[in-house]
Amino acid sequence: MSEPTRSSLSLKRIFISLLLLALIPAIANGIDVFVGQQDISMMFALNICGSILIIYDWNLFGIHYNRSKSAPGTFFLYFIIGIVLIAALHFLGMAFLQSKILLPNAFSLIAYGYARPGMMIAFSIIEAAIANIGFKCLTDHMNVRSLEIQAILISGLLFGLCFTALFTPLDLGLWFRTYLYNMVLVSILSFLYYQSSSFMPGMLAMGVVYFASMVVSMM
Repeated sequence: MSEPTRSSLSLKRIFISLLLLALIPAIANGIDVFVGQQDISMMFALNICGSILIIYDWNLFGIHYNRSKSAPGTFFLYFIIGIVLIAALHFLGMAFLQSKILLPNAFSLIAYGYARPGMMIAFSIIEAAIANIGFKCLTDHMNVRSLEIQAILISGLLFGLCFTALFTPLDLGLWFRTYLYNMVLVSILSFLYYQSSSFMPGMLAMGVVYFASMVVSMM
């Protein structure tokens, strides 16, 4: 079991990163006033804020990329485990929980072909990057030495709550089901991070599963 080296992000960097995340729904709503199509508006908001977030936290990306590059076997193992776990959760979320997963519907993907590449990118790798940077920023200053189980659970509870609050309509039943989904999703991402010492396996696994889900929805 690997013990991750903390990145020690500054409080300013954490605050700005989480602020960019929190602005996504507001920007999407603002764009939707002119566009009138929620999936396309969210695509623009995710791509804009996600790209800024990735560039702003590029050093953090470099740290995690180098950790994965230095241990390719560990990266590949937890990348595969991540795909299996996230795919199973995604199936349960769609088929049984009926959670509000942040993905475009099949109609939007098929009808708006000109926007399809942007949606495929936004709702897969960009969304996965946002989720992983977000939970890492939120829990960066936690003292988690020898407390990995607690850290994984706290990450799921806290960032799962944030992600649900930002992107889920205020319907109690739907909100609870979506929170359960997001809580488990972030716990999986956190588990992959603490086992591999990098958020790269979880980020890429989530991106692959969400991309595959969109492809399947168009068939």
